[in-house]
Amino acid sequence: MFWRLINDKPHRASFNMALDEAISEAVRKKISPPTLRLYQWIEPSVTIGYFQNSADINLDYCRKKNYPCVRRITGGKGVLHDSEVTYSFSSRTDYAPFRGGLIKNYLAISTALVSALKLINVNAHIELLKSRGEKSSCCFKMSSYGEITVNHQKIIGSAQKRYTDGFLQQGSIMTCANEYELKEVFKNYDIKESLETDTIKKNAPLINLRQITRALKEGFEKTFSITFKPENPSDFEFDFAKKLESEKYSTKEWNFQR
Repeated sequence: MFWRLINDKPHRASFNMALDEAISEAVRKKISPPTLRLYQWIEPSVTIGYFQNSADINLDYCRKKNYPCVRRITGGKGVLHDSEVTYSFSSRTDYAPFRGGLIKNYLAISTALVSALKLINVNAHIELLKSRGEKSSCCFKMSSYGEITVNHQKIIGSAQKRYTDGFLQQGSIMTCANEYELKEVFKNYDIKESLETDTIKKNAPLINLRQITRALKEGFEKTFSITFKPENPSDFEFDFAKKLESEKYSTKEWNFQR
């Protein structure tokens, strides 16, 4: 079975979020196969969880630093996207690996992510404990069931958008983290909290982005017994993403609705 891999170039925050949604739309319409997209950001950017209050974010500081702030369609808490690999995965829920509902879907993708991290000698595990960490505005200060941790410290932050016929999962894989910058961006970020941010560089300091993306490809292929076909976004996806960026992800009404 062939799935699609988009190893994308960096984009601005509004287009990254628009393209993820456009791809999920194409996958659910059966225009595109299940798709893993790997990408970066042209500048440090903040994404806000769909249900999150924008008051959690120090917007004045973000304006001062020229950090774009964009609301995701997936849930969870805020993420400062800087030194990281970002992934999104879109699939229909009538495909065999994803017929089991939210938790089973989440655990299946977590299994692929753990497999990938082990390929670069990061001893990651799926967190099977209940939610940990104080309530925080930052994704990486909280860990819930099914997420990826190293020594119970979160190393990948992920969230889903569910549809009746499919889902989109987005996630951030930190290569390194500036705790003091995170404290400035997120209003109730406590550097001294017991649940610390973990990163790839803490565990595998010599690993580069190319090795991480290759490991992600191999981890998904091994977990789901599929082969990825490298492709670019389709014309439908690119055009729809431009429309979504203009009418949704670049607007105050969407980004700061809460």
